[in-house]
Amino acid sequence: MATETTKTDKTEETAATPAETGTDNTDTTDNAEKKATGNAEETAAGTAETRTEILQDDASPDEVHVEETVVATDVRRSGTGAGAGAVVSAALGLASLTGTSLSEMLRDRKQLIGQIESSAQAPQGGGGGADQINALYGAPWHATALLNGIFALIAVLVGGVLFALVAKRAETASWVKSVALGGVVLGVIGLAVAGGMYFDLFAAAPEMPSAPAGPPAQ
Repeated sequence: MATETTKTDKTEETAATPAETGTDNTDTTDNAEKKATGNAEETAAGTAETRTEILQDDASPDEVHVEETVVATDVRRSGTGAGAGAVVSAALGLASLTGTSLSEMLRDRKQLIGQIESSAQAPQGGGGGADQINALYGAPWHATALLNGIFALIAVLVGGVLFALVAKRAETASWVKSVALGGVVLGVIGLAVAGGMYFDLFAAAPEMPSAPAGPPAQ
């Protein structure tokens, strides 16, 4: 009987041992699978980060190039506009000194109006010598001076504003600043000349000579 009991106990222990061994193997397999899954996830995350960094590195030069292109385009546009404004200012300043076809047409119109008025007043005994001089000379002269002064004032305003805007910009070409400043100088000179013409500072208006005194009464 004792022998049979011993055999039965050994049999139970032997049967239990494979079960425990199977459980341990199952736990080991689960742990291995978890580690493998974790390693795969880490590897995938690392690969994704690497790809993201590569894509960012690849995209960075293009983005920088696009930004540089945009900045260069803006600088070119602003430089073109500033150059055009400077040339316009200088041209207006020069026109205020030399005169334009518009000022000539205005002067001729004033002279024609003066001639018409003088002819209309002659039969009526009106329109003395002073009035004729003013109509034929004074009015056209003052109209020309006024128009030249307007051109000079516009030149000063355009050149002055433009020079103030671009004076502190390093990217602005030096010739733009020089031409804008030249337009301001020409405009100031044109204003001085136009003012002198309008107020007859350079040359007095012609005057009729005084009538000679008659013979003394007897």
